Amino acid sequence: MNVSFRQYLTFQKRVLSLYVLIMAFITIMLYVEPTMSVHISNVLYIHTVCLGFLIAYLAIDYFFTKKHFTKMTAHWNEGIFIPEGVGEPHTYEQHLYMQWFQTINEEHQQKMLTIMQEKKESLEFMTSWFHEIKTPIAVCKLILEQAPSNVDTLSIQEEISRIERNVEQALYFTRTDHFSQDYHIVQTELDKIVRTVVKKHAKQFIQRKIKADIQLDSTQVETDSKWLGYLLSEIIANALKYSADEGTISIHSEEDQKEVRLTIIDNGIGISKSDIPRVFDLGFTGTNGRIYHKSTGMGLYLANKLAHKLGHQLSISSQEHQYTKITIHFPKRLDYYSIVT
Repeated sequence: MNVSFRQYLTFQKRVLSLYVLIMAFITIMLYVEPTMSVHISNVLYIHTVCLGFLIAYLAIDYFFTKKHFTKMTAHWNEGIFIPEGVGEPHTYEQHLYMQWFQTINEEHQQKMLTIMQEKKESLEFMTSWFHEIKTPIAVCKLILEQAPSNVDTLSIQEEISRIERNVEQALYFTRTDHFSQDYHIVQTELDKIVRTVVKKHAKQFIQRKIKADIQLDSTQVETDSKWLGYLLSEIIANALKYSADEGTISIHSEEDQKEVRLTIIDNGIGISKSDIPRVFDLGFTGTNGRIYHKSTGMGLYLANKLAHKLGHQLSISSQEHQYTKITIHFPKRLDYYSIVT
């Protein structure tokens, strides 16, 4: 709060009004009282001296008021709602402000503690549930492997795969809030991560006869292999979902002095022009979501969120009924030593 002198005078309207009334009363009494004979120069002298005292008082009070509120604002901007170090209030008004801030701070702290506790309990429950649900999924898989050959298990396997992916998606969603506790940025072979992720989705590629056209240079990027692997998995799963059978998903890389770019292109149904600005929004499914009801609007949102946390960037372009292209941008660190030398 930067209080200007003009704003301060606005705050002191009552003082100024009272001063004008008092000086007007004194002047009138000097002229009305018949026993007193005062020259106009003496009246002007009295007014000048009183005005000087008033200006001095306002200036000094303005200095201390501004200093007080500047300290309070600095503490507020730093997130300290109790104005510690501001000093003792000089006026009753400042004392009331201090009490008000104290009350706000106590209520804020109580609400924050309640919210944090509820969030912690919710996160613990969800994390526990995610790990617990993996056991019945694994048992179902084992039963399917031992099922008689005359039983059609393909559809059941697909549904289990969907459950696994949704559970993994929800698990990563909860972990993004604690991302800083579980990541390690190192030089990583991009080709190795991409091929591992494609292999993870190999069953879908084979079943739907979709070709994976991978053309990658031997490129290293600074990233966390686990988080980038999940990011890529979401993008490729999305490409598989909206690609036609016997289609092609192309994955290639390129680089220049500023960045490395990894591009995933599918020749599927594409995205409408009006939907592109919102595809990374939470829960947004767009036109395709109304046609393909399995869309959740979570995949690209999570991918974009993780990309930003890793220091990468996602860009997307698409043409309806032709293609969708998503590019992951890996910026290169500037080597200041090389620039100088």
